[in-house]
Amino acid sequence: MPSPKTPGFEDVLRGPIKSKTLFPVLILHFLDGGPDHGYGLMQRIQAVCAGLLAVNTNTIYPLLRRLEEREFISGAWEHPTKRSRRIYSITPAGRERLARIKNNMRPYLEAISATIDRLNEELYQPQRDTAPQTAIA
Repeated sequence: MPSPKTPGFEDVLRGPIKSKTLFPVLILHFLDGGPDHGYGLMQRIQAVCAGLLAVNTNTIYPLLRRLEEREFISGAWEHPTKRSRRIYSITPAGRERLARIKNNMRPYLEAISATIDRLNEELYQPQRDTAPQTAIA
């Protein structure tokens, strides 16, 4: 039974670990390591999520625009004189936002990890014989 401070399974499903929170934190996290363009960010998210969450242009590009409008990231065209790839960088406000999201998300990630560990152990570890042993005379 989870303690009151530990999110339960239902809390995890209703908690902040959803694509609408996971994608922004991943974008900010990746940009914290250096600038990138939208398609590059999509590929990196896809690699981390391993197909668990659908990553597509209809999700990522509007999100990049919203993050830019909120000044968590800044974008600049790769070639200023012609439309090309837009290169994004994290801003100081984006770094602060990233730290807050990561701090709030950690208990949920730990709860998911612990649940997966328990499921793996329960389902895939050899079962121990718990019946009492009787001696054969």
